[in-house]
Amino acid sequence: WNGWGYNDSKFVIKEGPEVYFSGKRYLIGELRLPHIAGWVRDTFNIDIGVQKPKKIQELPNEDKYPKPNITDEVLEQINKLGISYSTKVIDRLIRAHGQTLHEIYTIQNSTFERIPDVVLWPTCHDEVVKIVTFAQENNIVVIPYGGGTAVSGAPECPKHESRTIVCLDTSQMNRILWLDKENLVACFESGIVGQDMERELKKLGYTSGHEPDSYEFSTLGGWVATRASGISIIFYLDRHFPYLFPRM
Repeated sequence: WNGWGYNDSKFVIKEGPEVYFSGKRYLIGELRLPHIAGWVRDTFNIDIGVQKPKKIQELPNEDKYPKPNITDEVLEQINKLGISYSTKVIDRLIRAHGQTLHEIYTIQNSTFERIPDVVLWPTCHDEVVKIVTFAQENNIVVIPYGGGTAVSGAPECPKHESRTIVCLDTSQMNRILWLDKENLVACFESGIVGQDMERELKKLGYTSGHEPDSYEFSTLGGWVATRASGISIIFYLDRHFPYLFPRM
């Protein structure tokens, strides 16, 4: 809820100082990195051997965050939609921010004045239509949420917004629907994470040729919404141009 990445993958500082990267997910995992301490000292004038990182609390203090701004009547209507939802602080807080320096600093040192009031998890296109129709009829704000890797400030709630805010989490919409081998076109649901999409395509002998830095955590829907690029796109653009047709 307070950062980006895997819990088992991080820089660890030992006496010396000696630095290594924990975990085995990446090529530098479990390797000693003997020159990092000197580079940090020479570049930033910081001795990481004597710095004590701030301890981050495991779970947020729920009293710091606003209660859901939602009426019993609206909750009753959400129940009738038959779509999973939550008004718990931790579920709402995780989806209240992206990964900009400002947002991470705020979540670790301060608080957000406004967070979503309720999170909904649709599982298909028709359920998204249900949510949007319901929101339109009840003057409710909808903010879509994919992998939470945004650096555009898009997931943040306007602090003066008085209407109920729904977070539409697309994580349960993560399937490949069809693949046209003749025309090299595939249809995926918007909530599929980049590495999962590549894994599914690889099984069939294909690749999307798209690899943004946030590839492990970001979603296809987020790529389309932000016109995301990536390091492999230059190589594959010489061979084909990927056309994306979002279903609205």
